[in-house]
Amino acid sequence: MPLKATYQGNSEVILDDVTALIGSDAASTIRIVRPGISRKHAVLSFDGSVWKIEDAGSRNGSYHNGQRIQILALEESTTIFLGHPTDGESLVLTPVDEEATGEASEPETPESEAPATSTDPQEEIDAFVLPVTPPPYLREPEPAADVTRVSQPETAPVARSATDADLIAVTAALRDQINAVKGLTWSVWAMIAVTAALAVMTLFVGILGN
Repeated sequence: MPLKATYQGNSEVILDDVTALIGSDAASTIRIVRPGISRKHAVLSFDGSVWKIEDAGSRNGSYHNGQRIQILALEESTTIFLGHPTDGESLVLTPVDEEATGEASEPETPESEAPATSTDPQEEIDAFVLPVTPPPYLREPEPAADVTRVSQPETAPVARSATDADLIAVTAALRDQINAVKGLTWSVWAMIAVTAALAVMTLFVGILGN
């Protein structure tokens, strides 16, 4: 019958063919390093029917229910204080019933009934992946139909014939230009005539003066 020892947040199972040393020594089965714990503080042993804890002559003693003990049978879960009746290191010792705690093993499945597995992992993945249709913007464009372009015959530019209104407008513009030239010509001749007359008079006055 194994023994479960719980201390400082740790749990350790001690087999019934092992004599476990409790103390601060590095060789201890259950090592507890703190003030008040001797190097060899106590010993755990199984006598064939029950576990026992025995103080190994520690300086500060081992205690159960506030009483210092020398040897104590552990017939059920028992809390022992090491080094002080109430403020010492607590050690919970619990005999373990293998039949009560044993877990039933799962029955093995015969090879003939074992489900067949695929040797290729990718096949198993593909079996559970549904085909997904890509969205329209990810699809490849379909080839466009071959359409033969029909060339249209070129149309020759059509000459625009002059209308009567256009001819009248051109004729009026030419007439205005001729009148402007005529008016400018008479003005020029008048200026020439005046200039010539002034020149003759100036010459004549000069001659008379001499």
